[in-house]
Amino acid sequence: MSDTEIWFTRCGGATASTIAIQRNFLQDEFADGSAVLRSLQESSDRTLRESHFDHSNPAMLREGGNIPPIWARSRGADTAVLAISWVDEFQSIVARADSTIRSLAELRGKRLAVPLYADISIDFQRGANFHGLANGLAIAGLGAADVTFIDVPAERGAGRGGSGSAELQALFDGRVDAVFLRQSSGLRLFNEHAERLRELVRLTEQPDPFRRINNGTPRPLTVHRRFLAEHRDLVVRYIAALIRAADWAEANPGEALDALRLEDGRSDRRTIAATFPRYATSLHPKLTETYIAGLAAQKDFLRDWGFLEADFDVREWIDRGPLEEAIALVAAQTAVAAE
Repeated sequence: MSDTEIWFTRCGGATASTIAIQRNFLQDEFADGSAVLRSLQESSDRTLRESHFDHSNPAMLREGGNIPPIWARSRGADTAVLAISWVDEFQSIVARADSTIRSLAELRGKRLAVPLYADISIDFQRGANFHGLANGLAIAGLGAADVTFIDVPAERGAGRGGSGSAELQALFDGRVDAVFLRQSSGLRLFNEHAERLRELVRLTEQPDPFRRINNGTPRPLTVHRRFLAEHRDLVVRYIAALIRAADWAEANPGEALDALRLEDGRSDRRTIAATFPRYATSLHPKLTETYIAGLAAQKDFLRDWGFLEADFDVREWIDRGPLEEAIALVAAQTAVAAE
C-alpha cells in the first residue's frame, strides 16, 4: 500500500469528477493501492479545505470553477492546467416585471447588483456576477461606465453552489434595477419568482461561446507542478479515470443527470436538466483552442476588473503531456478489452 495521497476536489457538480467519484471510476483506478484518495470536501480541517480556493495543498487535483485557480496562479501558486471542460450552465439577467426595463439596452444609467462576501479569500461569486453582467451589457453595446454597480452584502453559506437570493431581495426592495442569476440555485430562484421577474437575456443561449464565459465555463483541471513531476503516472491515471467517466456520461445521459442531481442535493431533475442543457456530452477533458482561448479570456477579464494580483500567460500555465498520455492509456486499455 502506497503512502502517496491524492486529494481530490471539484467545484459544482457539473464535472467529470462528480461521475468519476459517484460511479467509482477513481476508486477503481487506485484500488491497487498505488495511491490513497482523500476528499478535500470531507476533511474536518478548515485550512485544508481552503486549498480548494488557494491551491495550498501540494497533493491536490482540482476540477471546477476557474476563478479560484486563476487567482491562485496570479498569487504565485506553481500549478499547471492539465485539461479543460466546457459545461454551459444557466445564466440570466433579470429585472422586475413591473419595471420599465424591457431590454438590455435599457440598462443604461441603471443600478446593477453585485454580491459582496466577507471573510473569503477570493470572492468568486462577485467575479462571476461582474462577468455575467458585463457579458449582457456588451451584447447591447454597453460597458461598465454606462451603469452603476451596487454592492449587496451576502453570506458565504448562502452562496455555496451559486448565489442570488441577496441580490434578488435587493431587486424586490428597489435598491437595484437588475440582477444576474446563474447555476441551479439561480434557476430555482428564477422559477420561484417568475411572475415578478422579466428576463432580459439568457446568456446560456448565446451562440457566441465567449458571451457564456464565467466562473463555471470553462472549468480547468489543475495540479501542482511538483506533484506532477514526482507522480506523473498517478496524475495520468487520474485523468484517464475522468475520461472514462465522461465516456460513461455520454453513453448514459439520464443517469448522468441523476448523478448531478444527487451532487446538487437541492434541485429536482427537471431543474438540473434545464440548468445544464448539454451536460452529459460536455464533460470530456480537452485542450482545444476554443477552451484555451476561453480560459485566457476569463483570466484577462479578472485582471482588467481588479481581481488578480499579477498577470500571467495562460498558455504557459498549460501542460499538454499528461492529457495526451491519458488519452493514449484509455485507448490502449479499450483495445485490450475489445480483444
